[in-house]
Amino acid sequence: MSKQVGTQRDERLRFGEGDGSPPSSATRPGLRRGNPVLTLVAIAFGVIMVGLDATVVVVANPYIARALHGSLSDMQWVMNAYLLVLAVLFIPMGMLGDRYGRRAVFLVGLAGFALSSLAVGEIGSMSGVIAFRAVQGIFGAIILPNTLGILRNNFPTEKLNQAIGIWGSASAMSIAAGPIVAGLLVEHVSWESVFYINVPVGAVAVMVGLLVLTESRDPHPRAFDWAGLGALAGGQFCIVFAIVDGAHRN
Repeated sequence: MSKQVGTQRDERLRFGEGDGSPPSSATRPGLRRGNPVLTLVAIAFGVIMVGLDATVVVVANPYIARALHGSLSDMQWVMNAYLLVLAVLFIPMGMLGDRYGRRAVFLVGLAGFALSSLAVGEIGSMSGVIAFRAVQGIFGAIILPNTLGILRNNFPTEKLNQAIGIWGSASAMSIAAGPIVAGLLVEHVSWESVFYINVPVGAVAVMVGLLVLTESRDPHPRAFDWAGLGALAGGQFCIVFAIVDGAHRN
């Protein structure tokens, strides 16, 4: 009897159901929803989008500045607005997924990232590009930590390190590929296409996520530390602002 109970518990852990309930028909082996491999594929879309947009502007920036009459400081903010917001909101957006559901928050992040990418290409002004790059950073911060939460919920302990390794490899390769992808697009299409490409990728990612991801959340979520978040955001902004704009204000 104890051996049977132990086996059932191992099966629950294997398929990410830590609440003690038996695996549902959607999460049994061989079926689509909750399948670990398909889950990894689904979250890879989001990780790749976020990674690419961290570095595509390295090549696209001169074209953006030329088209929209931007300054050197503007070009730096096109890069840093995204990275700054992404860094500041990474932890709180992960807590948002713990509270309201990682699958739901992740899908919102995918859709928002795709739409804000479209807005970057359509806005037609340097200040607008910078603003929507910051919005991209918000949704990128929604995507990344929740992919890790989804992995933890769908992979057994002995496979989790391998899954996180694949997650990290996808992120690293997308960051490295960003300048190459941007170079091809700005040379043969336009600088706007660097951001437009996220729209079809995001649409596919949302559809795949709806089909294969299972919902999970923390039954005892932690409270938000608004004071700490404000101090972190303010400190990081001041540092980046001093580096980017300090030389131009002497």
